[in-house]
Amino acid sequence: MILIIIAALNFFIGLVILLRNYKSKVNWSFSLLLFSVVFWSISLAISREAAISPFAIFWSKSAYYSSAFIAFFLLWFSFAFPYKRKNINIITKLFIWTPSLIILAILLKGNLLIKGLEIRDWGYDVQFGHFWYWIYSIYILFFFIWAYYNIWKSYLISSGFNRLQLKFILIGLLLAGVFGIVFDLLLPYFGNWKLNWLGPYFSILVLFSTSYLIFYKPNKQN
Repeated sequence: MILIIIAALNFFIGLVILLRNYKSKVNWSFSLLLFSVVFWSISLAISREAAISPFAIFWSKSAYYSSAFIAFFLLWFSFAFPYKRKNINIITKLFIWTPSLIILAILLKGNLLIKGLEIRDWGYDVQFGHFWYWIYSIYILFFFIWAYYNIWKSYLISSGFNRLQLKFILIGLLLAGVFGIVFDLLLPYFGNWKLNWLGPYFSILVLFSTSYLIFYKPNKQN
């Protein structure tokens, strides 16, 4: 139930941010990031409740879809905020879109990433295709580190309130990223799916504080 509440709050904030300025790339990228967290939270919540039903594997796969979207839109956001940048060159676009399409193909294929479920007393563990799970994990880590690097570069050349914003974003991303990777990427791989519901818990405070800093404080950039 708490995961559903987290999803609803993220959806509300994402919608408000988008409606404030639907022409802004910053607003679009951050709203889509929040909507991806909505999808992630709902998928985890339903997969836990549907542990012994035929729908469990569908919602378990959905959680990995949404995590891929989170990584993608986080990277998009890192290129948009806080400064207007020149158009992204073709090489950078290839490094963004090629792995994203590969991951999408892996997920759509069916049982490459998730092969099945193993019933436990408390629910179930997911059985992964090890090779493709490593490919998926590298994609998530690569996009997260790239986004963090982009924001870090912006922080180094920023000043004033923009620097304060970026400082909080860097700290928040580090906390949310580390805990999300541990509970939703590493532990499930080693047979502990039981704690995957903790990932969205660590993201919610970070996303709310970041939303406030970016969109509800005076900022001439946006």
